[in-house]
Amino acid sequence: MGEASQAFQPDRPCPWCGSAATRLVQRGYTGPTDEVDQYYTCDGCGKTTYELIAKTAREMRMGRFRAGGVYQDRIHHTRYLVNRVLKVGLNEYLVYLKPIVAAELAQAEVTR
Repeated sequence: MGEASQAFQPDRPCPWCGSAATRLVQRGYTGPTDEVDQYYTCDGCGKTTYELIAKTAREMRMGRFRAGGVYQDRIHHTRYLVNRVLKVGLNEYLVYLKPIVAAELAQAEVTR
């Protein structure tokens, strides 16, 4: 079953440069790496784009994550819109993210 789920991967073009040369790193403890976050990297521009991040209850209180809020990745210098927050365990939350691209930000400013 693991091979079938790995075989189909939808196209994820890079939101920063538009390149289709991206590599997905799935969250999970059964794959080649023990990743708590799910992201993809672009071979074109080298940027990392997160789809979901895992946070503890303490991190959730400190970060004040909520749907509609903004998450800033200070390591990669990118900003994301928080689409959804899902509690998945006693002390774990999944935060679903959508990248805020400069073009989208400029377009939102024009429509205001």
